[in-house]
Amino acid sequence: MKYFALLFVLLTLTLADARAQGTIRATTRVLPDGSTLNAVTDPSKRTREETIADTAGKVKSKTIFFLNEQNFARGCTHLDGKGNIRYKEAYKFDYSGRITESKLYSADDRPLGRRVFVYDGKSEARIEDYDVNGNRVATGSRTGGVPPAEVRRAIPLR
Repeated sequence: MKYFALLFVLLTLTLADARAQGTIRATTRVLPDGSTLNAVTDPSKRTREETIADTAGKVKSKTIFFLNEQNFARGCTHLDGKGNIRYKEAYKFDYSGRITESKLYSADDRPLGRRVFVYDGKSEARIEDYDVNGNRVATGSRTGGVPPAEVRRAIPLR
């Protein structure tokens, strides 16, 4: 197992060092709990795949981001450890590249709700969740099938 981890790190360093346009880039981060996040960006497919694996190497989850021409994520698909789609997201942005809304969909593209990011300051955001009927979900509640998400700023994935 250590041999494969070393081989992957060497491959990651080799790919990360390449500067050519359209080059596939791979990175690996060790998370605080010891699990790893492997990210592979493929500019020709306009995708970035992030895979989280536990300390034994078993895949816990995978997220596939779909990138636009500026390499900003315009949406993503979240999968479980077995490759089954959990839910999908589609993003809307403001003039400065901040995500203002995330629309959430089921695996079969049924709307689940939406998450709105209201920016009070330069980078602080208040999050408002809405269910499928447009009703605001109470703070701390996760009803209506709206999965939790994190606050993200649109940054080119390089």
